[in-house]
Amino acid sequence: MTAQATEPEAVIFDIQCFSLHDGPGIRTTVFFKGCPLDCVWCHNPESKKRTRELMFHRNLCTGCMLCASVCAGGVHQFVETGGDLMHRVDHRKCTGCGKCLEVCCYDALSLLGSPYTPRKLFERIRGDLRYFALEGTETGQRGGITFSGGEPMLYCGFIRAFCELIPGVHRAMETSGFAPREQFECIVDLIDLFLFDYKVSDSGKHHKYCAVNNALILSNLEYLCSKAKQITLRLPLVQGINDDDDHFDCIAELLRSHPAINRAEILPYHTLGIGKAEALGIPVPEALPASDANDALIQTWLESLQSRGCTNVYRS
Repeated sequence: MTAQATEPEAVIFDIQCFSLHDGPGIRTTVFFKGCPLDCVWCHNPESKKRTRELMFHRNLCTGCMLCASVCAGGVHQFVETGGDLMHRVDHRKCTGCGKCLEVCCYDALSLLGSPYTPRKLFERIRGDLRYFALEGTETGQRGGITFSGGEPMLYCGFIRAFCELIPGVHRAMETSGFAPREQFECIVDLIDLFLFDYKVSDSGKHHKYCAVNNALILSNLEYLCSKAKQITLRLPLVQGINDDDDHFDCIAELLRSHPAINRAEILPYHTLGIGKAEALGIPVPEALPASDANDALIQTWLESLQSRGCTNVYRS
């Protein structure tokens, strides 16, 4: 008797329905946990680790101490500081059991990340399929599924198995491009649109701000272009970090030399990731700006790229 093959699993931390900004038409965006990069400006810091993580929303905590009473690992500690009771969370000790969530009446605690099989994910999004062919969206194109993260390429076997369950559905993938070539070869025929992040042009600066250099990323971008895949270049721009002339020159040259890249989108820096990092117990880099990129600055970025001949660059 032959044993059945085990279904691949992936850890997913969010599924957003009726999304209009992660590809054409009305889409369902699936956010996978885990990323090989460590970008200082990451707006989804909850996506970096592949394991479940505890998030503590301090502003919702009433200090009832019930979480400490059920946690055997000592994750929750209450310390009196200046006459006030301070709730301290040691995220390193958390095993993701979820017992503290069961007794928290104020939603001050949440666990991010749930295991899915391809079939479980299909059942979760089955009801969304009817929306993907609707007209009247911003682009007027049919919608579909977008794989995001984190880095969805970490789960290419899962994605391949899931795509077999949704024939005829448009599929997009947002990727950093940092993955072994064989993983791209595994799924390249299944993805209709790659939303390819291009973060920093200089390899040394890329390593400084993203923890890896960009040689593999550029190589994989070349590979996708050679396969004539539809590609949108996504440009996360952070004032004072990667909004310099050298980077803009490289973006312009990349768009000129790769006609397979049909458009580029500026992703302006925003501070939403800072609050999430604090709730996860992750230190916030001092190099980050204190405020969101304003409209005037974003317009300056657009005009700077347009002056270099980039006519297909837009704000996301």
